[in-house]
Amino acid sequence: MENKIIIEGNNLIILPQGIKKLASMKSSLTFPLKHVLGASIDSGILNESKGLRSPGTSIPGYWAGSFSKNGEKTFFNIKRSSKPIVIQLKNEAFDRLVLGSDEPEEIVNLINNRI
Repeated sequence: MENKIIIEGNNLIILPQGIKKLASMKSSLTFPLKHVLGASIDSGILNESKGLRSPGTSIPGYWAGSFSKNGEKTFFNIKRSSKPIVIQLKNEAFDRLVLGSDEPEEIVNLINNRI
């Protein structure tokens, strides 16, 4: 199972599932919807350099945790075989989230329709 991504009230909530919770070092992430700029699917992002890991997990085909590159901080929790959901944020510790989900298109539509 991938990340569970829900909107509850005015918050976007990310719930890593199973072993991904341990690997990402986060049991949940919550962001006010007013800090969410948008969501998209970007299949090419997994081929780019992730930057410096701090803290997190990086094994071939799976990335989890915090990565910094060019002054931007990104939270990854995704395996290579997943379709990447990229969520852009403002005024948060992370500039963006790169996540795997069982229903990526539905999640992107849900987020973009609510912001």
